Amino acid sequence: MSRVDSRAQMLAVADGITSLLMRRLLSFALAAAALLALAAPAGARQEPAGGPVVVADVRGPLDQRALDFLEETVATADAQLVVIQMNSAGISSGDPAGLYAAVADSPVPIAVWVGPAGAVAYGGAAQLLLSAHVTGAAPGTHVGFLEPVVIGADVPGVGPSSVSRDPGAAIDESLAVQEGATTALVDEVVPTIGQFIALLDGRAIGGVTLETARQVEAEDGSTITVPSVEVRFVKPDLFTRFLRLASRPEAAFFFLLAGIAIATFEFYAAGVGIAAAVAALSLWLAGYGWATLPMNWLAVAAALIGLLLYTWDFQRNALGPPSIIGTGALLGAGFFYTSAAPQYSPAWWGVLLTVVGIALFYGVALTTVVRSRFSTLTIGREYLVGKLGTAETDFDPEGVVVVDGARWRARSHRAGGLQPGDPVQVFQVNGILLEVGPPE
Repeated sequence: MSRVDSRAQMLAVADGITSLLMRRLLSFALAAAALLALAAPAGARQEPAGGPVVVADVRGPLDQRALDFLEETVATADAQLVVIQMNSAGISSGDPAGLYAAVADSPVPIAVWVGPAGAVAYGGAAQLLLSAHVTGAAPGTHVGFLEPVVIGADVPGVGPSSVSRDPGAAIDESLAVQEGATTALVDEVVPTIGQFIALLDGRAIGGVTLETARQVEAEDGSTITVPSVEVRFVKPDLFTRFLRLASRPEAAFFFLLAGIAIATFEFYAAGVGIAAAVAALSLWLAGYGWATLPMNWLAVAAALIGLLLYTWDFQRNALGPPSIIGTGALLGAGFFYTSAAPQYSPAWWGVLLTVVGIALFYGVALTTVVRSRFSTLTIGREYLVGKLGTAETDFDPEGVVVVDGARWRARSHRAGGLQPGDPVQVFQVNGILLEVGPPE
């Protein structure tokens, strides 16, 4: 082989090696680029152009806590659309001016939907229908009674005259929303909030074109509408929802009666325990209802009198005319518990169930439990007359004694100044109450 041929062979081998290396490097670069693309952070991926739809769900009478929640949601929502799902008889307390201003100045389109069927939007809640960019309601709902904005309070600068939309005849009456018929307050009549959101797809509001739904082909060949964005439901925090358990008139009435009834049981049961804690919690919720609802204080007084009459009859170990009068007082108190009809009329069925529950509690449950707690092993309480026992508590003039190993609620007619541990004698049995004094 000549020197020239040898050199040519070496050049050919070098070219082959160089070509192989270039191909390997190119393949490696492409694989590395693919891996980097897969490893890119989730935040760098592009979200749908429209963004999510935020649905603020607050139901029942609106107080300051509910107003603050709605205002914060409207002002801070990172979304293409905020929908307020409404079912409220109005604003019971607080200042809604901040919420109305947040709705009017929001860069995000604000929609209000009243539903589901049977829902209402009255007073200050209905005012949101005048301020929102677009409104809807389910068939069978009612809107109206725009004034007063806040029950029992005057909010300067807030009212039907402070918005651009014409309220029509809804200022002093309730309008029924019917399928296929819109009103001055309702732009769209749709049965569900999902259909309402889908209906807004492609609508331009405030320079923003909404993208909320898309058309897809079903298996049977038909075309259906499905959401094209995330629908995010938000509610007030857990503590606010707990307090708002007493925001309805019939609920506040229930917590008042339940708290006092359970406290009565704890008194006759001669001890402080779980029942006392439940009574305190119920009365606390009843107090929150008092603080936020337009109260009829005569009705509250009637409720207290009714419970006092029940307790008096229970003390006499007989449910008679006082209990009947007490039942009437409780019913009247429940039906007129608030002073803002028709927006804040208590639900009649809630009041009726509460009063029936109180009657059964005093007539059956309380009597049975207390008699069992303070019973003795001997049949016939007359057996206790003349028995000796021991005072367990101070007497002023009532206290607790232990007779034959059983604890009894007792009363002392003598100014003997009985102290815990003093000997006592039973002189008389009055229902479940013993009349005692120092031994003769």
